Amino acid sequence: MTGHPRQRTRTVEAKNQTEARAALRAWQKELDENREATDSTATVRSLVEEWLRHSEARGRAPRTLHDARRSAETVIFPEFGDVRIADLTPRHLDEWYRKLATGEGRDRPLKPTSIRRHHAVLSASLGQAVRWGWLDRNPAERAQPPLLGRTELQVPTVEEVQALLSRGAQRNERWGMLLSLAVLTGARRGELCALRWTDIEDDRIRVRRSLYRAGTERGEKSTKGGRERWVVVAPAGRALLEAWRARCLEVAAGADVTLVPDAFVVSPFPDGSRPVNPETFSSVVHKLCAELDIPHVHLHSLRHFAATEMLSAGIDPRNAAEILGHANPSLTMSLYAHATLDRQRTAAEVLARTLAPPTAG
Repeated sequence: MTGHPRQRTRTVEAKNQTEARAALRAWQKELDENREATDSTATVRSLVEEWLRHSEARGRAPRTLHDARRSAETVIFPEFGDVRIADLTPRHLDEWYRKLATGEGRDRPLKPTSIRRHHAVLSASLGQAVRWGWLDRNPAERAQPPLLGRTELQVPTVEEVQALLSRGAQRNERWGMLLSLAVLTGARRGELCALRWTDIEDDRIRVRRSLYRAGTERGEKSTKGGRERWVVVAPAGRALLEAWRARCLEVAAGADVTLVPDAFVVSPFPDGSRPVNPETFSSVVHKLCAELDIPHVHLHSLRHFAATEMLSAGIDPRNAAEILGHANPSLTMSLYAHATLDRQRTAAEVLARTLAPPTAG
């Protein structure tokens, strides 16, 4: 518009001029490849849509993409859809956060966790724009979304877990088995429902897929992080699986069918051809916990329980992370260190009772 060329600046570290010139040539090539989009006409809508296509091509999880699209269509586009990304400033974003938090122009205010989720979608899109050379800086990096208050992790007690297992088995043997698998493996709900008999070898369970739902679309995908893992179960767990296998064969014979070759370990169909709906599983557990008057417990609590029990028993963080499917052991410790410390304090109190002098009798 002004007739003046736009300048771009990048600082690189180089040992000598040869390396610096090589970095310059590489950057010039990058700019040439993206020159069609560097005219600053891209809007937030066009950027986010392009980022979603790029993310899908890179293999992002269907549920992640579905949630990002929903965030864009319902929250981001109504506010910034037609705004040029070159005109977007941190001040615009901070004002947006304020309106979301107060409910201005909306049916209700949003919680900080929801606001940060929408912020993450927009920030990731703008970050991609920087990598593509559409922007020099990401304005979302300088904005200030609301802080998240620290919430204490509530881990169910052994008694609460036992009560849940018992009530689940009473309600339906399928729920009892899925709950038992959750305790034995610490797996996520989608991973539990996706287990097939071909994933079980002796005392080992291979967790390699997960069920998902993205809108009306349902299917199977790789585990979170795309990593397969093996979980070893104790003899009692192996005996439980063998007994359940026999029960599945019995149910199939009673229905005059046979288990399909890749039958699901837990299935509402006698031939094991279809899995349990993970959302139905969560809903059932929610109702069971309400009946037991333990509303602070939910299905994911069993994953927390398995993690804290392992760490409290002295399992090192690396092995615990491998069982849980965490790529980084530090993530395991950051999530569960506090809860584990509580368990250790309880154990310390039990041990300290031995120091109390006997009462006179």
